[in-house]
Amino acid sequence: MNRRTFLSTSAAALAAPAILRGTAQAQAFPTRPVRMVIGFPPGGGSDQVGRPLAARMPDVLGQQIVVENRGGANGNLALEHTARSPADGYTICHVNNSVIAINPLLYKNLPFDVLRDFEPLGTVTLGGLIITVPATLPVRTLPEFVAYARDRPGQLNFGSGGQGSITHLGFELFVRSAGLNIVHVPYRGSAPALQDMLGGSIHLMVDGVNVSKAMLDAGRVRALAFLGPQRHPLMPDLPTAVEQGYPAVLVGGWQGFVAPARTPPAVLDRLEASLKYAVEHGEVQRVFSAGGTMGAFQDRQTMARLIRDELTRWRPIIADLGLTLE
Repeated sequence: MNRRTFLSTSAAALAAPAILRGTAQAQAFPTRPVRMVIGFPPGGGSDQVGRPLAARMPDVLGQQIVVENRGGANGNLALEHTARSPADGYTICHVNNSVIAINPLLYKNLPFDVLRDFEPLGTVTLGGLIITVPATLPVRTLPEFVAYARDRPGQLNFGSGGQGSITHLGFELFVRSAGLNIVHVPYRGSAPALQDMLGGSIHLMVDGVNVSKAMLDAGRVRALAFLGPQRHPLMPDLPTAVEQGYPAVLVGGWQGFVAPARTPPAVLDRLEASLKYAVEHGEVQRVFSAGGTMGAFQDRQTMARLIRDELTRWRPIIADLGLTLE
């Protein structure tokens, strides 16, 4: 055996145990419950997506999914916790395009890098945002609300799921397009903002359909516009903002999951497969549809591209708005 062959053989022999250990680990995974971290309080839109999935993922994984709500800092606390967790597949984190692709453009001192410290697992929903008002407000269309707000500068309050969130940015696009003066009130998630809107202290929200679907059905909240390029398939009678004369107010939305960077690929495969199964499960689809969510799975490579595309799209918009957060 010549020296080159000997070195190659030796290197392969040394690498083999590590490869075998990784393969064995992936084949055994999971041997205990997996934690699903959600960066917002219980009852909000993220929770309404995560929990139905957590109920069906064990069908594939054979282990329970334990949901852990870690609200705060617009989802950053949950991501920081996930980035610092062992890269073994036992911690996954719910994200949306706001948390994973807008926060990095707003917060200057994040203790993690979204492109370096996380492995995408796949998206689970697709859709857009809607503009809603209390049913007691005497407006039924976007132009009617604009006229109402112009007569009351600084007297109306907007409630968002957090400073710099996608809901906040959607609001900023709207008020700047319409030339309105509305006070922004950020919350630690959408659920408490919705409660205050029902109580009368919040006069406008921009959020996912699933956040206010129950209140819409009960007639306590009124939808004025959908912010997608076409009408929402679950709300075909709701005009888009574009249709009502506001072409710049176009805000999409998606949700997905990530794991810590350097999680073994075979473990990522298992988690991705369990998410795909859960999203496409008939029971989950029924729950999502009833709540106003469009369940749609896209693989982790597609999600990685979406993150990069969102970062590219929102960077100049956020710079133009002059938004920065500490």
